[in-house]
Amino acid sequence: MEAEQEVLGKILQGLDKLRTRVDTSFIEGLIARLSKTADKEMQRFLILKIIQEYERLEQLFPNLDASYPLIKVKEGIEVGNLLYKGQPISRFSLSVEDLNRNVLVIGSTGHGKTSLIMNILLQAEKQGVNYLCFDMKKDYQFLGLSKNTVYISSSNIKINPLEPPKDVSMQEWAVHFADVFSDSFALLVGSRDYLLENTMGLFSEWDKQYPPSLSDLLKYIEVYGRRNDYFKVVRGRISGLLMATEIFDCNNGISFEKLNDKNIVLSMEKFGQPEGHFLVSLVLSRFYYHSLAKGRSSSFKRVFVIDDAHMILDANQEKDYAKGIPILQYILSKIREFGYGFIFSDQQISSIISSAIQNTNTKFIGKVNLLPDLYKILPAEYKLAPEIGKLEKGEFIVINDSVYPFSVFKADLVKTEKYVRSDLIGLKEKIDSDFFVYFKNSDKDLKEKELLEEISKNPGSNLRGHQLALEKIINKEDFNTLKNKLISEGIISELSILMEDEKTHKFLFIKSAPNEGLSNNNLMYFDEKSFFSYLMRELVARHLKSRKISFQEEVSGFLIKGLIKTYIFIEQDVIALSKLLETRFDRVIFIVNDNMNKDDIIADMLKEGDAASLLNFKTLNLMYFYEFKKAF
Repeated sequence: MEAEQEVLGKILQGLDKLRTRVDTSFIEGLIARLSKTADKEMQRFLILKIIQEYERLEQLFPNLDASYPLIKVKEGIEVGNLLYKGQPISRFSLSVEDLNRNVLVIGSTGHGKTSLIMNILLQAEKQGVNYLCFDMKKDYQFLGLSKNTVYISSSNIKINPLEPPKDVSMQEWAVHFADVFSDSFALLVGSRDYLLENTMGLFSEWDKQYPPSLSDLLKYIEVYGRRNDYFKVVRGRISGLLMATEIFDCNNGISFEKLNDKNIVLSMEKFGQPEGHFLVSLVLSRFYYHSLAKGRSSSFKRVFVIDDAHMILDANQEKDYAKGIPILQYILSKIREFGYGFIFSDQQISSIISSAIQNTNTKFIGKVNLLPDLYKILPAEYKLAPEIGKLEKGEFIVINDSVYPFSVFKADLVKTEKYVRSDLIGLKEKIDSDFFVYFKNSDKDLKEKELLEEISKNPGSNLRGHQLALEKIINKEDFNTLKNKLISEGIISELSILMEDEKTHKFLFIKSAPNEGLSNNNLMYFDEKSFFSYLMRELVARHLKSRKISFQEEVSGFLIKGLIKTYIFIEQDVIALSKLLETRFDRVIFIVNDNMNKDDIIADMLKEGDAASLLNFKTLNLMYFYEFKKAF
């Protein structure tokens, strides 16, 4: 027992050194328990356990190397290994609290930043944490293919800057909008106040069920704000934004409330810096203010990824305006109270505003080009330069409260596709299209445009086919109302064809230029005769192929060779038909429009011909389309 007591004394001395390198709470708990028990057997048992635990710790530190990191193992998201002299010494995990307190990933191009972030997101998703990636370079498209993730390309983004989040008043939102717009587009205080005054004025007069749009604000300013000195500046910024992109020109944008339980990858590769900053600020604001209205949350909900963070959190903007980015900075610091966190990623620390750096609890530092940048965020005693120079691809210096002072970290390899086929992304967006629904006050014109483009794109589709193609933006009742309006205005016309089983199918075609305000580009125009010929060419060819009848397509119709040489004539031109009948065919079938009388057609042909040409009529058969389908 005395020998054991002597060993125990040495252990107590050795613990002073171990405390700076490893978590000794377990062994110190045993020692505390030993000091409180008088039972000899229990004392002996505890001493043996203390000796065993100390020997285990000593094996980790045979030389008590001061560079060996102090590690506190925690439960969470395992993302890689901590290394000591190139060898793994412990798994490293990020807790949900770490995500809530934000993460910074720094490293040069190709070092493995995106792979590390993807791994964090995929592991976090398994624990019920959703993510939203502001994807600047399509690096996160791969994530967009997963079932629980909605990929929103730049062409599908629609957000109304004047649409308040749920449970937020229009007046409260007006103040926030003016601040965000001013920060994004470099408005000074006077212009910001002018913008707020007009926004409040518009909101006070707005009496519709839907919120006003940015276009409505522009009209309001042009009517009521011309005499003000700030008119030209504010009008120029708003009109410039509307001309540059249609993303912000709607009354009700995409509902992020519907996406509350989904992961989101938002593609931003086509955005300029001010527009990108504006969009990110609006999206984060919607989450923040909606949560603010509902109250604080004890659970962690979502992590936001801002890759190439300098595009949104530009340090130069902080210097140029000497005011930072107050609204975005405020949201970054406050939104974590409602169960959100951020992952910021960039190539250089100096590119990012200081508030984003200061608000990160965990930092992954890979190879960088400008080492002096690091000491803007790290204590002087952190001698990282030699360590950073040795880093391989996928290795980072990790700074986290579970590792003291820091450790080399090697990220787990994640197998992902950096380049995703565009057709797969397109298919995924079609699957997720229900989430992209938005409303614009000029939707009447928009729906007219969509209907005309649909008719022009698929002129051979029947009425039901057009309805199905447009049902996500135009319901059946609106479709029929709009169709009848365009028919009455002489823009489109309707053609009825009797098909098999005595069923009538209706077809639409564009017969004249659309009314003012609609684009004429890429629209196909027909008169009734030419459209009927176009339609018959498609329907007849489809029918002959379905019956496996060989045919040769001609300018005026189709030639079927065989024992009986048959010509199917589809042009609605009786003069051309008369000339065709002079050619030797055993049979000529003339498919006529349902609203035409066969006797009238023959009468017209007789007027154009002579007595000799009457002999050619014996080969002619006039048929409506349903008769033709029965005959073949």
